[in-house]
Amino acid sequence: MIKKLLYITSMTMLLFTACSKEEQAIPLNPVIKSILPAQGPAKTIVTIKGKRFSTSPDGNIVKFAGINARVISATDTLLQVEAPEDGGTGSITVGVMGRTSKGPVFSYGEIAIEYINSTYSGAAAGDAVGSLDEARFRSPEGLIMDSKGNLIVADRGNNRIKMITPAGQVSVIAGSGVAGAVDGAADVAQFRNPYKVGIDKDDNIYVADNGNHRIRKIAAGTGVVTTIAGSSAGFLDGVGTAARFNGPIAIATDLNGNIYVADNNNHAVRKIAPNGLVTTIGGNGTTGYSDGTWPNVRFANPSGLAVDANGDVLVADRKNNRIRKITVNTGVVTTIAGTGVRESIDGNGLKSAFSEPFGISIDTKGNYYIADLTSHMLRLMRPSGDVITLGGDGTAGFLDGGKTGSKYNQPTDAVADRNGIIFVADLSNARIRKITPGNPL
Repeated sequence: MIKKLLYITSMTMLLFTACSKEEQAIPLNPVIKSILPAQGPAKTIVTIKGKRFSTSPDGNIVKFAGINARVISATDTLLQVEAPEDGGTGSITVGVMGRTSKGPVFSYGEIAIEYINSTYSGAAAGDAVGSLDEARFRSPEGLIMDSKGNLIVADRGNNRIKMITPAGQVSVIAGSGVAGAVDGAADVAQFRNPYKVGIDKDDNIYVADNGNHRIRKIAAGTGVVTTIAGSSAGFLDGVGTAARFNGPIAIATDLNGNIYVADNNNHAVRKIAPNGLVTTIGGNGTTGYSDGTWPNVRFANPSGLAVDANGDVLVADRKNNRIRKITVNTGVVTTIAGTGVRESIDGNGLKSAFSEPFGISIDTKGNYYIADLTSHMLRLMRPSGDVITLGGDGTAGFLDGGKTGSKYNQPTDAVADRNGIIFVADLSNARIRKITPGNPL
């Protein structure tokens, strides 16, 4: 009897132990504690904090409102995922080994940010170098940033190209201050109404020398100025100085050594190849508006250029009140923003409106900064196509402040640094302005 009892007790304990091990083998649900950010557009990188995640990215099934998301990295307590392009607002779920948990809601949409407009350098029109407070400009027209974070300024009214260092010192890098067409050393070279500037990967600076109908180069390191294309007003393709431009306004470069020129009075976009050959890639010398391929494309006083990450050329088509794109590999020109009506309306792509967009640049995140000349506004076009206003209330003036409480007077160009701070050539205020992204609204 005692033996029988011991046997039954032993078997019961074995069964209990086996059941306990089985229960312990059942995986527990992952836990989602927080997500950051909780709002953003498609492809936003979202950090999910919690526990019981798989340490292998592929071991986690993450969904945004039921749509699979790409897991970039994983630890047992942290996931980094990319919001899917076809996702929508809804709860984030994480599945591990067949066990799924629901987390907070992620909302699709751009985050509204306050933008603070302030004066960076300049005051009354003049010609002076030194500190930011001491420096003076006269019709600052074009801006570009070099690889060291120096801001290059085409000081049109002074016929000089200036530089503002990250430390806030302003100096002249080329131009004697006398209007002319002289090549040579930085201090003897002469420009005539230099409008905008471009820069290549080696920090050589290119100048749209509007009044001389030439494209000039300032060599990195030496400051020596040479003419690389153009000589007198006209419309002619060719090599180097045999080519003709008519009032070139803007310049952009690509990584292959090509230089693109907004040839304003010829209503055309031109390309200078590394061998000096100038060709026309859009426009035919007459004003108009049509998308398509050259020679059937028409522009109306194109005045701003930028090259995107794909090597395509973005055009601020001033008198057409539109932003256009030239797909370089195919030569096809399309309109990507603007109704064509001269007004300033925020909205997406072709539902937005501009008032003579004059300057355009692009940052490393694919944002476009547009100087909207006659609305006296600074505009931002996100990769999603959404256009918003960063500064200016639509009337000419001078006032620092938030985006709706600030004033500009004919802004002509804008460029952002690595930290997302935007610098603006405020032409008729003779100032360089600064726009700093603030806190979410």
